[in-house]
Amino acid sequence: MKKIFSLLLLMSVSIIAVCQDNKETEYTDGTFIVNEDWYGHQNSTINFITNGGEWIYRIFQKENPGKELGCTSQYGTIYGGKFYVVSKQEKDPGAKITGSRLAVCNAKTMKCLKEIQKIATDDKGESIADGRSFLGVNEKKGYVGTSNGIWVYDMETMTIGKQIKGTGNPNGSGYGKLYYAQIGTMVRTEDYVFAIHQNDGLKIIDADADTLIKTVAPPTYYDEKKKKTRSRGFGSIVQSKDGNLWISVAYDVSGNGATVPYLIKMNPYTFATDTLHIPNDKGIEDVPNSWYAWTADGFCASTQENKIYWLGQNGNSWFKGRRIFCYDIDKNEFSKVYDFEKLPGKWIMYGTGFRIHPITDELYCFMFHEFQDPTHQLARISKKGEMLATYPMIKNYWFPALPVFPDNFDPEVKDIPTINCDKGGSYTLKLNDWVSDKDNMNVSIVKTLVENSAPTLFSATVKNGKLIIKSLNNKDGVGSVTVRFNSNGKIVDKKIAVKIGIGTDTDNISNDSHNIYMHDNTLFVENCLNYHVAVYDVYGRKVADMQITSDKYHRNMDLPQGIYIIRASKGANIVTKKVINK
Repeated sequence: MKKIFSLLLLMSVSIIAVCQDNKETEYTDGTFIVNEDWYGHQNSTINFITNGGEWIYRIFQKENPGKELGCTSQYGTIYGGKFYVVSKQEKDPGAKITGSRLAVCNAKTMKCLKEIQKIATDDKGESIADGRSFLGVNEKKGYVGTSNGIWVYDMETMTIGKQIKGTGNPNGSGYGKLYYAQIGTMVRTEDYVFAIHQNDGLKIIDADADTLIKTVAPPTYYDEKKKKTRSRGFGSIVQSKDGNLWISVAYDVSGNGATVPYLIKMNPYTFATDTLHIPNDKGIEDVPNSWYAWTADGFCASTQENKIYWLGQNGNSWFKGRRIFCYDIDKNEFSKVYDFEKLPGKWIMYGTGFRIHPITDELYCFMFHEFQDPTHQLARISKKGEMLATYPMIKNYWFPALPVFPDNFDPEVKDIPTINCDKGGSYTLKLNDWVSDKDNMNVSIVKTLVENSAPTLFSATVKNGKLIIKSLNNKDGVGSVTVRFNSNGKIVDKKIAVKIGIGTDTDNISNDSHNIYMHDNTLFVENCLNYHVAVYDVYGRKVADMQITSDKYHRNMDLPQGIYIIRASKGANIVTKKVINK
């Protein structure tokens, strides 16, 4: 109430955006800032800071005259070349134009493609789900997190369908308390979606079937005052570069912002968990949470290094952070990255206020003074804690702020060598080794099987980011599989040749007088004078090659134990052997 009253006293503050020319802009070289804007007076907006440091204000309104976003836009993300902006309601009480709870835009031009005012309704047409978050699941669908569970968005028809059973409010009305069954951060990693639920904990969802397969409840604690065991809550979830998931822990599910000094690490394939304690005694503050009316918090991961970052909370409310902290996973080290109290002017950060640039690894931090002060600026800070630049804004009540970075790069997939699988055997290929994306983590690239050209010869499945080939019917033969790599909605399909049984190539195979084997980490090649020999590991990667200079050639290989494929060739004569380095 004090905040709203103070804001009303300052209605004279200018909210007019700086005029822009009429030329069409492509928003690729810079950073988007999703802003709630001035609650009680106008709908939310998106501002854009160019790489040259120039602000372009209210770009949604600029590119879509007569249209506006909804009330309290708290979340935005880019997926498949589209910008998804989620708002809590479709219209601010003080706004003249009705916006939407979900707006879909072209991510380059910000031209609006779709506005959805109500995510879900009852039989009277009344809204039963306020907007919270969005996750692109695959090229055909996304998940909309709401105050009442998760709803499936069809990207082809641009419509919202069913609620995922088990994610909503269990109250009889299906809606009930507004701040009870909220869905916060969601992450997809390979086969599953992991979604934070305010009351229940972590929802694990089969991303293909849209079905809930498991709910992981938060830890419990003993309440000395109440003399009973009570539940903690989960705050947010991020994925680090090594693939693990990290979950912040709230004191309870009440939504008052209280924290506890530890994180939960989860294996995304086995769901096994470990606890990471935050050393408050060394000045490292807890990870904040905001469940009153969920807002994305300052908890994120680097795409360049195996590190997680957060805006600390130590006795302050979740929207008044002053320090950013880091946990280096590989080194098992905590550190303070930056302290905003060093800056003149008593700058602080809102809970949502920073993210890490996926390419430069710099921190983009949105700062203000107090709720009654309409002065804001963006700061750019290096991962070493160096203040690189600040970018003041025109005066307005902009908060909160969520930086969103353009997705300018496509995934790149290397040429994958032919898979050689024994008759009656199996072969596993780790797909992460063959794909990369300059502005996305390899572990976040989703891999799926598109086609198996020879289903009677071998089976093919993709599970947990690995391609698994299994020989069928003990027969020789050739075929191929097509694997799809989906990096943030951008698709690359790759065909991979498969050979079942040694000697299935169309090359000529020489007689059995050639003898190739390994012993004590030494490769022996006999009766192959003047052949060229290449050595491949089980993933099809060439690990060595050599020219054979004698009939009894040997070479120390210094290779890990395991199975290797040897290909010896001289003109049209080719020998393929499988050897074991014990």
